[in-house]
Amino acid sequence: MKGTALAPSQHIRSTLGKSRAFRAVAVLLGATLALSACGTQPGAAAIVNGTTISDKDVQTVSLELKKALQGQQQFTSSIVLVNLILEPYVLAEAKRTGKDVSDAQARKAIAKVASPSRATLDFVRMQLAIPSLSQAGQQSIMAKLGKAKITVNPRYGTFDAKRGLVPTAPNWIKASTSSGAK
Repeated sequence: MKGTALAPSQHIRSTLGKSRAFRAVAVLLGATLALSACGTQPGAAAIVNGTTISDKDVQTVSLELKKALQGQQQFTSSIVLVNLILEPYVLAEAKRTGKDVSDAQARKAIAKVASPSRATLDFVRMQLAIPSLSQAGQQSIMAKLGKAKITVNPRYGTFDAKRGLVPTAPNWIKASTSSGAK
C-alpha cells in the first residue's frame, strides 16, 4: 500500500512495541552476560590480577590429566581452577629459588598425553615444583595470593586465599529453616 501513512495512534503503538522489544532484548543480553562470564569477560573461569584463566583451559587441563593418569586420581574443574590460580605464583617462586621445572620434565610426567596444552604443562610443572619449595617460599606465595585481585566465575564458587575455592549455592536456593513438615 504505497503512500499509506500510519495514524498517530498506530505510530505510537508501533514505536512502543519496538521499544519494549528492544528493552527485553537488552535485559536478556545483560542477564546472559552476567551469568555466563567472570566479571566482564565471557568464557572466563577466573581473572587473576587482570590475567584471564579461561573455562576452556580448565576443561582442557581436566581432560588431559584424566587421560594422563587413567583414572588414578580425579581432578575436578574446581581443583584444576584453584591450581591454575596458584600456578604463576608457585612457578615464579620455584624459578626465584632455582627449583623450577622444565617443560621436558612435565612432558615426561604426562607422557600419555601426546600434545599437552600450555595450561596442562604449566599445571604439571607447578605440581612437580611444589614439593621442592621451602616453608618460607610457601608463605611468600600465600602472602602474594592474599594481596592479589582474584575474581572467580560464580559457577565455580569464590576464592579465599586461606581456604582456596569455596563453593557457593546459587542465591535462588534457600536453606530450609524448618526441621520437618507440620
